[in-house]
Amino acid sequence: MTEKLPAPMQTLEKISPQLLEAFKKLRETAQKPGRLDRRTKRLALTAAYASIGCVDCLAGCIKEGLKEGLMLDELLEAASIAVLVHGAEAVITIHKALSMIGEKLK
Repeated sequence: MTEKLPAPMQTLEKISPQLLEAFKKLRETAQKPGRLDRRTKRLALTAAYASIGCVDCLAGCIKEGLKEGLMLDELLEAASIAVLVHGAEAVITIHKALSMIGEKLK
């Protein structure tokens, strides 16, 4: 069973299914282990998504990271690096992403 595409990706699929497939392949390729292992890449993605302010991307990244065995505090530490890069906007993005997926701080 495939996961439902996020709304922006559904829009892209309607506009250009070929572009969506190319994006999926790029995403898959970029996340494959290489010199950096998958865990390191997940943490880097978490920081990057928080920095650019993409709540859907960050929420998905945190959910995937949790499924892959990363701890929420590790993912949040990575996301908090975005504060250095993008300031207070990143804090708001982290808060919204956690609310979106129903995660609460302990």
